[in-house]
Amino acid sequence: MATGPLEIRMARLEGSYEQVDRRLASIEERLGRLESKIDNIASELRREIAGVNGRVNRLLYGIIVAILVPIAIRIYFP
Repeated sequence: MATGPLEIRMARLEGSYEQVDRRLASIEERLGRLESKIDNIASELRREIAGVNGRVNRLLYGIIVAILVPIAIRIYFP
């Protein structure tokens, strides 16, 4: 008689394990999708930063040229 309730408990435990396994698989899949979304956002952010970096460099070069050209003109053509 003791094996009857034990078998029922074991069956319930196995069912619980299967349910936990399905839930963990679902969480793993969702985390994978989230990871790929974050990777896409990071790569877009890197591209945007590179674009801004290029524009800032051009602006700084323009400012330097705007300062140095009048100086050079006064030195070489007094």
